[in-house]
Order: sequence, then C-alpha cells, then structure tokens
Amino acid sequence: MRTCPLLLGPNVTVFDPTTPAATVQRTLDTIFASQESSEFGARRYAVLFMPGTYDVDARIGFYTQVSGLGMSPDDVVINGGMRADARWRKGNATLNFWRVVENMSVVPAGGFNRWAVSQAAPMRRMHIRGDLVLDDGGWSSGGFLADSRVDGQVRSGSQQQWLTRNSAIGEWKGANWNMVFVGTEHAPANSFPDPPYTRIDSAPLIREKPFLFVDARGAWRVFVPALRASAAGTTWASGRPAGAARPLSDFVIVKPGASAAAMNDALTRGKSLIITPGVYHLDTPLHIVRRNTIVLGLGLATLVADGGVSAIVVDDVDGTTLAGLLVEAGPVESPVLVQIGAPGAAVRHSSNPTLL
Repeated sequence: MRTCPLLLGPNVTVFDPTTPAATVQRTLDTIFASQESSEFGARRYAVLFMPGTYDVDARIGFYTQVSGLGMSPDDVVINGGMRADARWRKGNATLNFWRVVENMSVVPAGGFNRWAVSQAAPMRRMHIRGDLVLDDGGWSSGGFLADSRVDGQVRSGSQQQWLTRNSAIGEWKGANWNMVFVGTEHAPANSFPDPPYTRIDSAPLIREKPFLFVDARGAWRVFVPALRASAAGTTWASGRPAGAARPLSDFVIVKPGASAAAMNDALTRGKSLIITPGVYHLDTPLHIVRRNTIVLGLGLATLVADGGVSAIVVDDVDGTTLAGLLVEAGPVESPVLVQIGAPGAAVRHSSNPTLL
C-alpha cells in the first residue's frame, strides 16, 4: 500500500503489487464492514489498484468505488472476486445501490463473480474470466454493464431489468421484465416481450467514461475515450482504445472541505476537476464555462445543492463530461439540479457532445 502521489485525500487507498495480500484484504474488509448497510451514510471511499496481480476477495458496499489503474482491464488481475452480495438483507438485493467496480480483470474463485445490485451500481471496463451472477437468491432490480467482457455466462437470476451496452459476453441466461442489449457481442436475439430481450446491434453515438490510469513511466493521467459512432463491442478488445490521455496538470484535485467558490475558481481558469470521495455542500452551482471540461468524481463523490441552488450549470459549450458523481437535492427544493446549456440555446454540439 502506498501514499497516493496525487494527494487524493483521506478516503482514497492505492495498492501496488508489493502490498501484502493480507493488508489488501484487511483494508477492503474494514471498508466493507462500515459500508455494508450504510444506505444513507456520509462516508465515501475509493480503492485503486496499480497494474499487477492481486489475490483478494472483495465485497463492495455502499458508496465504494474499486478501480484498476491500467490502460487495459487486463493490466490489473484480481484472483478471487469483486463482489456485491445481499447478505445484509437475507439475499434481497433491491436496496444494493451506489457502488462501482471498474477497469480490472477478475479470475473468480469458484468460477463466478456475484454482482447482485439494483441500479446506480455500474460495472465498467471489466473482464470477468468466468461467469457473472446478477442476484443473490432473493429479489434484485436493475443494473448496468458497459465496455466489459464476460468470458462465460451471465446469469441474470431474479433481475427484473438490466442494460448491457458495448460489451462482449459468452452467453446470457435469464429474463424477467426487460433485458436490453446495445452493441453487445453474443447478446440474445431480439424477442420482446417473450422472452423480454431487446437487442440493438450498435450504439449510434457513444463516448465511454474517462478514467485514471498510470502509464508505463509511472505518470498518472486521465484517459478520455474517443467518441464512437455505430459502436459495438468494447473499446479495448484490440489493444489501446482510441482517445487522448490528459495530463494531471489539466486538473485540480478537490478534497473534502473544498467550497463551491474554490471549485468555480479552478473552472474559470480552464481547469478540469477530479473530486475525491466525500460529501460537498454547495451554496452556489459549479459553473462550467469552457469547452472540454471534465468533472470526474471518485468514490461516488456527492454534490449536495443547498439553499435551493442548482448543483451544476453548464454553459452552451462543446465536450463537457460529468462522470462518477452523485448529485443530491438539499432540504430546500432546487428547481433544477443539473442544467446543460442555457434555456433556448440553439448551438449544435453533435461533433463533440456533452457526456453524463
């Protein structure tokens, strides 16, 4: 385990391959113990793995992000699991929200990785070298898989609905209300409503979420995937994905306690933001005024709009990216939480659209 060179604040842990496996496991177990049932808690965590191989079986609780720091998911190999289960609700996963796993390759113990969630719990840029199970024996209600590969079978179990986008799977088994596949290799044929499979062969226009990575020289960067048209399959199947690596000098690292005024000062100066895990109360909106600005949250960083303000206002500019954030209303009603463009704006941004 190392101190993060980016000074990413008190709620980010970075592991490298020299970290003893017992330390990795103990740290993840400690975080999970505090987050397993913390449905409305205030703690936020991000756990980041440097490229390498790790023996760990992680259970992922509320408001926790676990991500690899490679350019490819296969740069970080987890022998064990990256799991979401519903033991705290006796198998009922309908309350398993607000958790994230990204950018790793998992060789699952027992041949399958369980990800029993119900919405707001994305799995992105993952390579599951086995089967993926989407329930825990009880109810489950919706989820999202993107830019990922599952070598084996995806077993949806009790999942009521699920969206799989720009991925590759070995096979899909199960259906209840609505299973949607967009740009997904080996997805079942379109057969809605019986069974309720909806298949769209490609995404008309898509750009994947940016992510932190560490390059071959040890430099930390943010990779911004390219815009893709008529996209099918993952971005990384053929090697390095199309896109651009932005230096961290383009970003200001925001840590708990930062004010909206400080963040807006950075945005006005043309900086993008990496908002580290925490809950941030805003007395004025974050105001994005420059093109190609990125606001990237880690550990489900949460923006709370206090006093009836909006949380984020984006001017009529190209290429804004808002990702990895929870946006929450405060006790005073906000007419709008996130505003993209001014009312009546008519400029076209189809060549460089906003990404949420």
